[in-house]
Amino acid sequence: MRNLNKKKIALLTACVVSAVGHMAFAAEADNYDEYSGADYVVTATKTQIEKKEVPTAVQVVTQDEMKKMGAYSVQDALKYATGIDVQSFGMTGNQVMIRGMDTMHSLILVDGKRMADEDTPATQNVYVLNRINMADVERIEIIRGAGSAIYGSEAMGGVINIITKKASKPNALVGFSTGSKEISEYFNYASGRQGKVAVKIDGRRTKVRERFSSPGNTNQFGNKQYLNADIDYAFDDNRGLDITAGYMKEKLETKAASTSPTYGLSTQDQSYNQERKDFGFGYYGKDSKNAYTFRTYYSELTKDQTAIKSYKDMPFSMRFGSFLNTNDEHKFKKLVIEGKDTYTANESNKITYGAEYKHETSDRTYRSLFLPVMPWGVGVSNHSIDTYAAYVQDEIQVNDKLLVIPALRWDYHDQFGSEITAKLGSTYSLNANNRIKFNVGTGYRAPTLYELYANMQKAMGGMTVNVVGNPDLQPEKSFDVDIALEGEAGKANYKVSPFYNRIKDMINGSDTKYYDADGNLLPRYMPGVAARADSSYENINKAEIYGTEVELGYNFDNHWNVMTNYTYLSAKDTDTDERLSGRAKHSGAVKLSWTDAQENPLTATLANKWYVDYRYSGEDYTYNTVNFIVDKEVNKNFRVYAGVDNIFDKDLGENLWLDGRMWRAGAEWTF
Repeated sequence: MRNLNKKKIALLTACVVSAVGHMAFAAEADNYDEYSGADYVVTATKTQIEKKEVPTAVQVVTQDEMKKMGAYSVQDALKYATGIDVQSFGMTGNQVMIRGMDTMHSLILVDGKRMADEDTPATQNVYVLNRINMADVERIEIIRGAGSAIYGSEAMGGVINIITKKASKPNALVGFSTGSKEISEYFNYASGRQGKVAVKIDGRRTKVRERFSSPGNTNQFGNKQYLNADIDYAFDDNRGLDITAGYMKEKLETKAASTSPTYGLSTQDQSYNQERKDFGFGYYGKDSKNAYTFRTYYSELTKDQTAIKSYKDMPFSMRFGSFLNTNDEHKFKKLVIEGKDTYTANESNKITYGAEYKHETSDRTYRSLFLPVMPWGVGVSNHSIDTYAAYVQDEIQVNDKLLVIPALRWDYHDQFGSEITAKLGSTYSLNANNRIKFNVGTGYRAPTLYELYANMQKAMGGMTVNVVGNPDLQPEKSFDVDIALEGEAGKANYKVSPFYNRIKDMINGSDTKYYDADGNLLPRYMPGVAARADSSYENINKAEIYGTEVELGYNFDNHWNVMTNYTYLSAKDTDTDERLSGRAKHSGAVKLSWTDAQENPLTATLANKWYVDYRYSGEDYTYNTVNFIVDKEVNKNFRVYAGVDNIFDKDLGENLWLDGRMWRAGAEWTF
């Protein structure tokens, strides 16, 4: 690392030069909202490109679609997307799986920026989709397949980019929503361009309702608050500055109850006090040949979680009433500096290159106490990681039928060194309405700070579990390939896409070792005997994931249309030949929509989301949920909606808990 000082200086210099090297010219940034509808995307290539042309498997969820769903959150907005699984089991958060890849293999961005988030394998991405203010979301772009050649670590499975509304587009709205899950009030105001300045501010206040999954066990309930601001200053028609700030606060709690043969009935009240602060500053512009950006941003998530436990049935001599069981104080920080330029050599060649620097820190103090008569277990873990990256991508229009896009990225991680990832994508137009797309590439995921340096003690049952990181971990690596045939035929559109992904050096928890009170190794966990258990992380597994995605859409007339998708998925640990948990062999959605096609339309949508052979805790489940929602534009400034989720109140029991029948309603005014 000491020998890389010159490389680091050169890379950071390139980062600045790539962004500001053309300041003498008139310029304009990549603008996430310069286009409308779902016809163009920016996430797949970091450039504006027509969705039909981009080789990568991509899907766009528009603001209009989100409104018609009555989406509470980004999780709601994604539930019918092809190849995406964002189910929430256990009434806490939700895993984010793309094409069967684990949640830590999905990169979630807001306007192309990484957010500070939890970093354990069980919590990464679990809460982030419910921490976005839906009042500020313009569209969501989903990239399926390895994105590491452009985005680096965490993008092995794909990328979800949440694109917010822009200050330069005039907007004013207030809204209210309520339902079985939560109650919210929200607003969004954007001034539009007033001379050189455009200002946007939005906010949301949400109360999550308390719900019980079983006697004594609840969801995370309480209050959430969001506030975001954006100031855009234009030097001229082509150059400007963008300054952003965001704030999120959560004050939540859960209740849990359990029974053990030794200590009888116990209850636990857990509080979650969390704050996230985000700041960003960027310069953007373009000239006749270049479109460039330079920006730096900072994101910080602070967590303070405390559990109070009570043993109701303990013998009087051991009963001390309620006491502090665990306390977890954790702060995640993420600082990023990046620059990018897209150089248009001619009509057939566009080169995008850039550089990034990322500094991450994780400061954690975890205190655990099983019983008042036993000593505290304290774990302290304060560490940081620096990463540097440079990438280049070339969009080559070979002829009027063939587009080829190669990409190459170099990452340097100060823990384990350099990593090279590459991708080659191509789109071949068979005719005006049918295309073949092909992608092949590599991906990787760097271990998180928690996986590298965890130092934590947890009370579980009658023993203490020591979770210890492994600083010798290596990155997970993947090889990804897919091919797609897609097109339009009159009122219909279709897409068929087989895919294959091979992952090696997968990071998993090592086999837990159990010890008695004298420190002697036990052959297995022995209730009432084991006093301590040690657990860590190892590069031990290999996995193979392959399948096929099918998408079909048909517009019957001006009133009726149907959308359906289906995914076949085979996901196995190749070392054990066992299926990977949390995945269905077959899954899909059917969404039937009707509108009266009036100037202020009434729209109704009936949707069915289904799973066959969903593997969970060694068992397979087959189930579906049917949802209905109706949306009415009363006039051009006022809309209302109402709906019911899980109409038939599908229940899978306590092992795989689902929300029962849930209702929602809301209203929105624009000015």
